Amino acid sequence: MNQSAPIKAHGAADEQLPLLLLPGTACDGRLFEPMLEHLNVPVTIVGDLNGASTAKEMAAKLLERAPERFSLLGFSLGGIVALEMAAQATQRVARLALVDTTARPVPANDIDRRRVEVVNAAETGMADYVRGGWDRSVAPDNVGNTQLLQTVIAMAEDLGAERLGPQVEIGISRADSRKRLRKIAVPTLVLAGEHEQVCTLEAHREIADAITGAQFYTIPQAGHFAPLENPAAVARHVRDWLDWTTINDMPAKAAQGAVMSDVTSNPKIKGSSEVALEESVLQVERRDYRDIAPDDRPRSQSLDGFDDIYTDIVDYIIRCTHKIWDERDIGLIYTHYTHNCVLYGTTGTIYNREDVVRDTIQRLVSFPERRGMGTQVIWNGNDKDGFYTSHLVTGSGRHTQYGHLGQPTFKPFVSRTIADCMIHRNMIYREWVVADQMAIIKQLGLDPNHFAARTAKSKFDAGLTSLDIGENRRFLGQTRPNEKADTSLAHNDIEAQTIEMLHEVFTKRMFGRIAQDYAPNAQYHGPLMKELYGQAAIIHQHLGLIGSLPDASYEVQHVASNPCEEGGTKVAVRWLMEGHHLGYGILNELGDPTGKRVQVMGMSHYHWKDGKIVDEWNVYDELSMLVQVKLGQLAEAGQA
Repeated sequence: MNQSAPIKAHGAADEQLPLLLLPGTACDGRLFEPMLEHLNVPVTIVGDLNGASTAKEMAAKLLERAPERFSLLGFSLGGIVALEMAAQATQRVARLALVDTTARPVPANDIDRRRVEVVNAAETGMADYVRGGWDRSVAPDNVGNTQLLQTVIAMAEDLGAERLGPQVEIGISRADSRKRLRKIAVPTLVLAGEHEQVCTLEAHREIADAITGAQFYTIPQAGHFAPLENPAAVARHVRDWLDWTTINDMPAKAAQGAVMSDVTSNPKIKGSSEVALEESVLQVERRDYRDIAPDDRPRSQSLDGFDDIYTDIVDYIIRCTHKIWDERDIGLIYTHYTHNCVLYGTTGTIYNREDVVRDTIQRLVSFPERRGMGTQVIWNGNDKDGFYTSHLVTGSGRHTQYGHLGQPTFKPFVSRTIADCMIHRNMIYREWVVADQMAIIKQLGLDPNHFAARTAKSKFDAGLTSLDIGENRRFLGQTRPNEKADTSLAHNDIEAQTIEMLHEVFTKRMFGRIAQDYAPNAQYHGPLMKELYGQAAIIHQHLGLIGSLPDASYEVQHVASNPCEEGGTKVAVRWLMEGHHLGYGILNELGDPTGKRVQVMGMSHYHWKDGKIVDEWNVYDELSMLVQVKLGQLAEAGQA
């Protein structure tokens, strides 16, 4: 065994057990090095899977040299041996992690092929042995990754063909471990690359289902070599696993988001007897409207109860929005919204369908030339449980008629809106809309203070007030912010990482996390149609929001994600901030801090690619904040 140099740790980590790592066929410690860079483990030991030709013999040999008690992580062939070690030394294995592996015996028709591969490796070399199965070994996006390929080839060549044969025989001779999985009674983690082809995802689910409390997660942007393809994602789960002392410490399997699915958060219809339709949901970014909402495309997603014209959920939200707002078929609201729908906006809430119709008409009266372009749609759900969509729209037009903004200015505008909808059987029954009204006000040359005061006065006259109700939810007594984010809303690893990043930045005020998670050239698409570049600019924008409300609490209310055809994953987050205007920042129209209570409903879309955020679309309405301050001042004056 190769033991790493001890790493100085702090707190509970000082008492952490050694971590024994078992690599796979033709692999060594290099397999785990990128993952270990993200961990703080005092002692790690890499087991040597040589010197035996059966899993039983290999397990016994490793146990002879292993610490008295240890945490055990096995990858692929190492996972097979780890299961054997757990069977032989139940009391010595404190916790078990199985990565890209299987508990099933080798298929009988696969034995000859494996032995022929060993013979061919001796004749043509280990590099050809690796290349021969490369397409099946990694995620599609990693097939052309030459650095990754060379790392795997280097490990194989250092092993040599003469030692490959015994390792292959260990796999061939392995027992059917499924029969003994239920006897495992230690915290168990099961991980698999979302594109795993060598050891099927079904085989991983089989392991997790059989072991009491076992947690199964898929690793995005990874195939069989998940520890090398996405080491940060693997490390995140391993870090949590190392904190589990007993099965009771583990997250409940039934908890929302506890078992993260594939990189997409689009769960198919649940039920083992049900077969989900093979989905091919279109994306918005690269397609013209006629392609997103086609006339002749067959339905590609199960949409029970939806109008026949819709082929998938993105088609639904893009097409009906286009027809209502651009083609002015406002009456579609009657067939696409429930009578008791609730629409939450930044300056008020609408509680019925008829008011949604009226509000839509009034906005189009002021902007008869308005057009809305669907920029992207991020979604999850299914037609049985309901869909959730987060729809980013870029709107443009001219202010050419008298309406809710007063006399026409004849000036053009461009603004962003994100609408989150809950949909069931063709009907939207709940919607959150964040429109950047301040961007329109400023582009039209109107005075934000005047418009905010007028809006606040109308609400005040209607009996609405926003009185300060005291301390917000940021702190209870004198406690500090929670150390860890609540990721229970997450459906997968990338959503959990997004929630963790937001918790660090907005709850713990650790703005340096932006430099860690954003690409150096990341682009920020912000309120007031700001287009900024780079980590420093993004940090400054978020500081401006917190600066205005320095005591604000921050809460994630919903998260969803989809793989992106441009590469990577797009994540949608709906969030709420609540605090007091106690500082300087984005509310510069107000001058000095007023101390008034302000609530900010915002929505953000993030594009993660190669482990970094490359784009952020952030929408909240500064005009809504201004209206709330003005309303608070009116309420205060009314009480004087």
